[in-house]
Amino acid sequence: MTKTTQLSVSGGKVAKQHMWEAVRANKAGFSLRMIASESGQPIAQVKAYVLAMRNAQLVEVFDESGDAKDHRWRLVRDEGADYPRVRSNGQRSTHGLGLENLWRAMRIMKRMTAADAAQMASVNGVRVTQAYALNYFVLLVKAGYLVASSKESKREQTFEFVPGMNTGPKHPVIQRLESIKVFDSNTEALVYAKETTGGVSTASEPSNDMEQENLRLRQLVSEFVDTGDKAPTPSLLQRALLELAE
Repeated sequence: MTKTTQLSVSGGKVAKQHMWEAVRANKAGFSLRMIASESGQPIAQVKAYVLAMRNAQLVEVFDESGDAKDHRWRLVRDEGADYPRVRSNGQRSTHGLGLENLWRAMRIMKRMTAADAAQMASVNGVRVTQAYALNYFVLLVKAGYLVASSKESKREQTFEFVPGMNTGPKHPVIQRLESIKVFDSNTEALVYAKETTGGVSTASEPSNDMEQENLRLRQLVSEFVDTGDKAPTPSLLQRALLELAE
């Protein structure tokens, strides 16, 4: 596992959450170099996120003397503890909200089918598919959060929480790199890991969300091409469904 991956996974937080917390801690004045140091994230990622926040009118530069990495910025609109989801052009992104909605629906329903949970989670302009919910449930079964009814039943398969595993408001984080990992942000514990899934390696860490998505899609296309006349593996089909559902 690379250093960047460890920093992003620590505490169950994504990289942008670390950067946002560093910005809020230094709201009156910060530099890209300062945020990179305090958040533990590559300065290229910090620059991309700060510029995106500038385009969303969340931050502004007030001192451009010296090197660009040392220009002084300040926070002009604090939106709270959770990091703002903004694209490079400053527009709001719904990326990641589907999983938040799904986890919230699961905690309300306690016992559910993938179809019912997906329907409840599809609110406020966010669409969650049944396939996406089902694949998430399968991973949570393996991680010990959910128990599934028998597939032999004529009824649609149901899932319910294992006692004590409805751990809090933050959804378990799925890490898909050279392994699949489920990290509980509430207990700060790694609860499930499986190696060699064919995910995207972190050897060349993408500098923004668009590059990361591009790399994942290229990898999937390459794997489908490599199958030739053979049927794709269940793992490959599952990852393709997850990408299409996001």
